[in-house]
Amino acid sequence: MKTEKYLMAQPGTDAEEREIDQLLEAAHRQMAPRLTRIRRPWVRVGTAASPLGNLMVAMSDAGIVMIYFLDTPGASVDNALATLRRRKFDLIEDQDVAARVSGEIRRFVEGDLNALVTPIDLSLVVSPFQRRVIERLRKVPAGAVMSYQALAAAVGAPRGSRAVGNTMASNPIPVYVPCHRVIRSDGSVGNYGGGVNSKLALLRAEGFRIGADRRVTADAVLGHQRTHIFCRPSCSSARRANPSRMVIFADPQGARRAGLRACRQCRPG
Repeated sequence: MKTEKYLMAQPGTDAEEREIDQLLEAAHRQMAPRLTRIRRPWVRVGTAASPLGNLMVAMSDAGIVMIYFLDTPGASVDNALATLRRRKFDLIEDQDVAARVSGEIRRFVEGDLNALVTPIDLSLVVSPFQRRVIERLRKVPAGAVMSYQALAAAVGAPRGSRAVGNTMASNPIPVYVPCHRVIRSDGSVGNYGGGVNSKLALLRAEGFRIGADRRVTADAVLGHQRTHIFCRPSCSSARRANPSRMVIFADPQGARRAGLRACRQCRPG
């Protein structure tokens, strides 16, 4: 055995030193994968005020893991922290990360639509369906919205609007994963984890005019993401289009900023 060979070696000899090196290397090879499996990543957690209310922010080395609205009915910091721990994160307090994210959200609500620059970490999104929904949603530009039904169709589940709604409700990184850009098919804004007023504030920051009935107003236009043409909602071309490829822009200017051109049939402006 190697141990016996080591005991037989003369102290201080080159053979003894080589044997020690070999034993240490073998032990390291055995320990390294086990240590990797038990090592838990850190997330830094802090709280801060924002235009959308008080927030708890958790950030890993990869980016924002969680934004949690503290002022909504039933909000529980303990539950939020337990969720992070269940996902095998260890937590350390860091108010600076919350202040940074809150500052970006403040600038966004004030009209700087390029303010949300901190990367995100989707570690809390475990369902493949939910990941597909979120990745598709992240392609909807600022100043545009989709319906729950259209988003479901866009990920290959045309009857999955309820499942899309559940995904929006459980979205761990609101604002940065823009679930506020998903509305009902009738044009009403629908619900929001941070409260309807927060959703209205975000949509208005992106240029939407929301009526007293909390519906997107009639000056919005429909944009087709394959043809890169935008139309009036009443246009026959828009009504024939595949809804999974349609987004609603706040106005013609927003559609043009996204690289779309006006329909020659309905001339939306």
